[in-house]
Amino acid sequence: MKKELSLSLATALLFSLFFTGCKKDASVATATSSQLSFDMLSDNASANLSAFTNNTGLALNSTPLGTASVSWTTAIANVAKFKLDAKQGGTAFEVAANGLSNIDLFAITPASISAVIPVGTYTGVELHVVLAKSTGTAFPLVLKGNYTTKAGNVVPIEFDFNEDLEIVATASDLVVDGKSDVLANISLHLNKLIANITTTDIDQTARTNSAILITGAINPTVYNKIKTDLQLSGGSNIVTTVRK
Repeated sequence: MKKELSLSLATALLFSLFFTGCKKDASVATATSSQLSFDMLSDNASANLSAFTNNTGLALNSTPLGTASVSWTTAIANVAKFKLDAKQGGTAFEVAANGLSNIDLFAITPASISAVIPVGTYTGVELHVVLAKSTGTAFPLVLKGNYTTKAGNVVPIEFDFNEDLEIVATASDLVVDGKSDVLANISLHLNKLIANITTTDIDQTARTNSAILITGAINPTVYNKIKTDLQLSGGSNIVTTVRK
């Protein structure tokens, strides 16, 4: 009896190892799919501020007497999810990948995460970066840098964003052939975040230890202007590379 029990356990273990070893990685491409990698970067880290706005609410550039500017030196994102939304044969389609933590948006080689996309032609392509409110200190987006006044004085500035929000960027139609893998890059255009911020807005901010801190609770007027432009500040670049 003991011998038969041992044989049964050994057989069960063998089958378990067999099926475990045959399990496929969900992010590995096959003949009918391609690997889709998402990454995120930023650009236009420095931008001049306008002296005033026009009646449409858009900031107007003004250069006399020196120009105030913001230059971001660090940009860290914590992304909850990446998504590609499109239509395939007229039917809505979505592929998503888990997010990434502590993304350095100034990195030369950005961190990426992969999913799989089936072979086909995709139209109406949109790339989404999903930001989710954090209960800890790892906020979805933190920007740090310097604000230079029109007089040339340099003041540290920080923007802490901690809310739910999706950054959406449109992209060109995509053909997936199963022979090439796809890289979907989302670029955060930092200059667009302050497109509607004036020198007066910044000069009137409250200071925290001689620095400008912009959060939902501190300097909320400037925060809300940046928040409005954040969801429209993304750009996209989709590249296909022949699989080796």
